[in-house]
Amino acid sequence: MRILVVEDDPAHSAAVEKALDGTGYALFNVIDGAQAVRFLTTNVVDLVILDWQMPKMSGFEVLHWIRAQLGAQPPVLFLTSKVLEVDIVLALEAGADEYVVKPFRLNELAARVKALLRRSKIDGNGTDAICIGGYTLDLNHRVLSFSDTPIDLTAKEFELVALLFNNVGRTISRDMLAKLAWGRELDISSRTIDTHIYRIRHKLSLSSGSGLRLTTVYTHGYRLDEVR
Repeated sequence: MRILVVEDDPAHSAAVEKALDGTGYALFNVIDGAQAVRFLTTNVVDLVILDWQMPKMSGFEVLHWIRAQLGAQPPVLFLTSKVLEVDIVLALEAGADEYVVKPFRLNELAARVKALLRRSKIDGNGTDAICIGGYTLDLNHRVLSFSDTPIDLTAKEFELVALLFNNVGRTISRDMLAKLAWGRELDISSRTIDTHIYRIRHKLSLSSGSGLRLTTVYTHGYRLDEVR
């Protein structure tokens, strides 16, 4: 696996290298967005670890370039000191696949990288897919299947499932789900999200045998976890 690290802070760049030491990944380092674009123009990588705030060209601008010029691949993991939900929503909407907040724990970054590389793959037909437990989420054809059997989902249910699959192990607030799936905040008394989550649980038959668990986090949101 080839990983491009785009980070202008030598300390954080060294921390990324230390976190991934011994994993067998080939790491390539550049110090600004312009260098990242030049590198990606002539090289193929499996993942980009991208700092948000950099001179000359921000990580956000690099992300836009990647999605406009390269498409859905490679996946992008943002390193950011921004912790406001609105910033995270902007990053995910722009095409980021994962994010880790600075200062980060080395084992957390390593786990996020491994999970992202495991979930995101390109099959022989060029289909962008996420595989977790016994499920395969085909993002290009908007199909979710379990053990090769398609699961019937509405368009909105698919959007919510995609958000959950892209954030396994992380609690997603109700507000963030609403903004990403509906494009706006929902009334505080609305049961729309709860109803959709109930249907998703039923359609996916989530249980220990499925390899996934969807948990309601009281007063906050929902969390999808892999069950070993």
